[in-house]
Amino acid sequence: MNILSESIKYTTRKIDAFLEQYTLGTLIIEKGQAFLQTEIGEFVKLDDSFIIEVFAGSQYHRITYEQTINTFCSDMPDCPLYAGFEARIKRKAVA
Repeated sequence: MNILSESIKYTTRKIDAFLEQYTLGTLIIEKGQAFLQTEIGEFVKLDDSFIIEVFAGSQYHRITYEQTINTFCSDMPDCPLYAGFEARIKRKAVA
C-alpha cells in the first residue's frame, strides 16, 4: 500500500510541476557543475538563471545555485548534499 501512496504523491508533484511550469527531475552534481536529469534522460545544465527547489521532508525547499554546488554532507566532505535529490527547476523571470 505504501508504494501506491508514494506513487500517487509523486504523480501529484508531477502535475503541480507541469501547472507551475517547472521541469521535474533528479539533481546531478559533478565536477562543480549542477544538472537536472529529467525522466527521459535529458540533462539540463543549471546556473544562476534557474529557480531550484529540492524535495525533502514532504515539501520543496528553494535553494540557490551556489548552495546546490557548495553544500556537502557533514560526514562525507566530498559528497554534495543535494546530489540525487528530486528537484524541480524553472528559469527566473526576466525583468
